[in-house]
Amino acid sequence: MNILKASLRNALHRRWKFALVVFLFGAGVLVLSHAYPVAETLERMQAVGEAMEGGTEPTSEQIETMTRGAVTVLLFSLLNLAFGFGTILFAFLMPGGMVANERRSGAIMLWAQHPMPLRSFYLRQYAGIQVATFAALLIFGVTGAVAVLPSGTVPATELGEVLSVCLRGVLACAISFAITALGIRRAALFALLYYLLSGAVGSLLENPIILENWSAAESVSTVLSFVIFPIGVINDLVAGFASGVAWDWGATGVAIYHFLLWTGIAWLGLRRIEKRPLKL
Repeated sequence: MNILKASLRNALHRRWKFALVVFLFGAGVLVLSHAYPVAETLERMQAVGEAMEGGTEPTSEQIETMTRGAVTVLLFSLLNLAFGFGTILFAFLMPGGMVANERRSGAIMLWAQHPMPLRSFYLRQYAGIQVATFAALLIFGVTGAVAVLPSGTVPATELGEVLSVCLRGVLACAISFAITALGIRRAALFALLYYLLSGAVGSLLENPIILENWSAAESVSTVLSFVIFPIGVINDLVAGFASGVAWDWGATGVAIYHFLLWTGIAWLGLRRIEKRPLKL
């Protein structure tokens, strides 16, 4: 069995339980969205709220409607949050700390004695992990795409939703692998912090108040799009699947750039470790 197939099977064996949990969260979102249409529930709650604003005493039926709606929306929000976070966390965890941990434990010397260069060995392992990650992400994406979600919470098309999940996950896996390839332990944790910080910075720069009062905000946002996790870029890219929307080739280029960037960082890290496998 070659290295790619072996790493694929090993990745699935290590993470199938976590993948199953994430899928169950997605299945919960799917079932709940069809059993209790969330969009319609929100509309009913809004209508009852507007009727109650007049100062009249709410009827028992209105109270029941608001209570049921609040419980449904809360449960849906929790499941959707767990599914979304679990999906990206799964991708970060897939590479694990395979390079850094094996270097620290000395197990890397077993592979260093192999005639194949360490770079090639770990890159083939990484390819197998990416295949396993993409397969799981495809299932997650399809699960999320067939759910009936409130308008504005997902990309314009089902295909866009699937592609968004896959692109974020594949890039998350690449980032986590690049960090462990640099010899840094707990790569998934650092990659997740980078992802969360990127989201916070991106949201800040998209704030209308910031854009109106800071003339350089747009320029800074453009520069940072090449540094932070490209959440907004991926959203712009998948929006091209909607009818009447022009394809954003700039966003496509930036997304490809990020994947090549982290793959290049991983290659440089492996090249350095290849010269000095053990951390003395």
